[in-house]
Amino acid sequence: MSYRAGIDTGGTFTDAIAVDEKGNMVTAKSLTTMQDLKTGIMKCLDEIAEKLNIDREKFLGEITAIVHGTTEGTNTIAMRSGPRIGIISTKGHKDTVQLRRVRKDNMWDWRQPFPQPLVPRHLRVDVQERMTAQGTVLKPLNEANVHEAVAYLKKMGVTSIVVTLLFSFLNPAHEKRIHEIIKKDYPEALVTLSHEVLSTAGEYERFSTAVLDAYVRPGMAEYIRSLKSFLKVRGFKGQLFLMQNNGGSETAEVALQKPSTLIIAGPGAGPAAALAAGELHNAKNLLSLDMGGTSFDIALIENGRFMVKNESVVANHRFSLPIVEVDTLGTGGGSIAWFDLGETLHVGPRSAGVSPGPACYGQGGTEATFTDAAVALGYIDPDYFLGGEKKLKKNLAEKAIKEKVAGTLGLDVPKSAAAMYKVSNSVMASGIAHSFTTKGYDPANFTLCAGGGAGPLCALRIAAELDMKQVIIPKYAPVYSSLGMLGVDVRHDFLRHYSSLAANLDLKAVRRIYQEMEKEATKLLEKENIPEGQRTLTRTLRMKYYGQFRDLEVAWPNGPIISKAIAEGIANFHRRHKELFGSSNEKYPLEFMKFGLTATGKMPGVSIKNIKRGTADASAALKGKRDAYFEESKGYTTTRIYDGDKLLAGNVLEGPCIVEEKMTTIVIPPGFKMRVDACGNYVTAGQGKGDAG
Repeated sequence: MSYRAGIDTGGTFTDAIAVDEKGNMVTAKSLTTMQDLKTGIMKCLDEIAEKLNIDREKFLGEITAIVHGTTEGTNTIAMRSGPRIGIISTKGHKDTVQLRRVRKDNMWDWRQPFPQPLVPRHLRVDVQERMTAQGTVLKPLNEANVHEAVAYLKKMGVTSIVVTLLFSFLNPAHEKRIHEIIKKDYPEALVTLSHEVLSTAGEYERFSTAVLDAYVRPGMAEYIRSLKSFLKVRGFKGQLFLMQNNGGSETAEVALQKPSTLIIAGPGAGPAAALAAGELHNAKNLLSLDMGGTSFDIALIENGRFMVKNESVVANHRFSLPIVEVDTLGTGGGSIAWFDLGETLHVGPRSAGVSPGPACYGQGGTEATFTDAAVALGYIDPDYFLGGEKKLKKNLAEKAIKEKVAGTLGLDVPKSAAAMYKVSNSVMASGIAHSFTTKGYDPANFTLCAGGGAGPLCALRIAAELDMKQVIIPKYAPVYSSLGMLGVDVRHDFLRHYSSLAANLDLKAVRRIYQEMEKEATKLLEKENIPEGQRTLTRTLRMKYYGQFRDLEVAWPNGPIISKAIAEGIANFHRRHKELFGSSNEKYPLEFMKFGLTATGKMPGVSIKNIKRGTADASAALKGKRDAYFEESKGYTTTRIYDGDKLLAGNVLEGPCIVEEKMTTIVIPPGFKMRVDACGNYVTAGQGKGDAG
């Protein structure tokens, strides 16, 4: 027997899922140990091995590939726990990383202080050199300056040096020469060259991204190497892949070369899980919702493709590598209820985290959280949390709500818990509505796919508030990101700056750019042992109407780089511009800005084994009844409780009822109806190939 495994390390829980070649899946979940993330990983692997009734070493030996998503890079930046790094830049440009356009909440609010740069000014040194905007040498590199700069940074105790020169993306000769000098004068130092991190225009964006790469490099390298060693010692002989920011994966060996590709990798796998669930029901426009213990991640999928952006902010620092476009709210199972000066109730963004956690955990927490409200409302069975592995204390949940919420609201505990639940749902629905509005989409035209341990508690309420007609709750929603990881392909993005009016485009230059990128891409996929037949190279271009501030990315065909191919790319641009902004003008001058290439290595697809088929009658899965609070009944009502593992394909569940899976709870309020599909997922409306009813 052989397995593939996905392991996601989140802020509260570490989730894992393993699938064999027949589509049988086994899941596990453990609390994340922030002091040593490997502890949570091994707990999950041990749990899966135990469920399979095989020895851990034997199980690890049968895993052909592990795809892992980690928050190590994000944590390093957020906690400012990276190394002491220095910068060598072009004379007069050492303050570029401080002349930034990012403020914590609103970049236009002059009252807010700018975040402190990761590299203080006394560790930023500039040297005499200058490239022109055409990539020719204006001032030769003053190597004496470089030797002095390296000596100074070495004396100051920096362990990593970022070389960020003006226009190096057009001509990297000076950056490469500085690298040679550093290796000679200070061989122990780690070196990051800005043109290797981001080979395109945007001085501030390139400098900031290079700094982030250097800042996470030592910690990520240590984490990856120690994890590989940790797994190998315990019997793992397969290949370790890491989730990337762009929603693809890469081997651990490649990740070590450019760790910035992993900085915001955590949320990227959720949309992949939504895509897989959507395919079963012919749903191509999807809203991926992932609610865990700490946060609530939102991602839109249009026409079967999740959105990727090239500009983002990580802990208030500009980051310009491709990432899956995910909006995050501070609403999760651990979100704490509080009141503002006007005594208005809020839930989140502050979280009780893993420790002490919600009050009902019994670990010393005294704040009332979303999870405490769900327990008090009867949605979560205190004796069946995580399938009974962790017992919750309902009395502590009610005590926290009474002391922290009920008194201010002037309500009893049940109504206060219901208010917390409703406020949380409204905050999440508002966040989703904002995401849709800013992108110009209507939620009613999308299918909601709800994941995370807490997502199924709220999915139907959120969908109703947004007028979304179809909801899919995957059977494996509690390990949503891990499930998504099983189906992601290896992916590498390449981008080269090339600014030219369409009328002046030099096809020879474009051919030369693609020869370089395709050679680099092929070499990378070969290093990752991707067979030639499983490799795909896809071209993109970024362009704009002349005078516009922002450009758009569109696809254009492979094959010979001739005028006809370029014309197809231009047609795609006009079409996309009209889709997004409602207008296009084929007679207006166009400007090319960048050419890109996406290299994909196709990984084995994952097919989930179908469950047994039944009728609409779900009574055989009924495990009992208990009182649960619903606003429609203005109080507690006797509610049917179903065992998720006993439900059959085709079973129909009418609210009010609750489905208990081992690691999540699905709340179906009065007036809602869900059907179990062929794979065990829960679906409201719509017919598709995965439907069982």
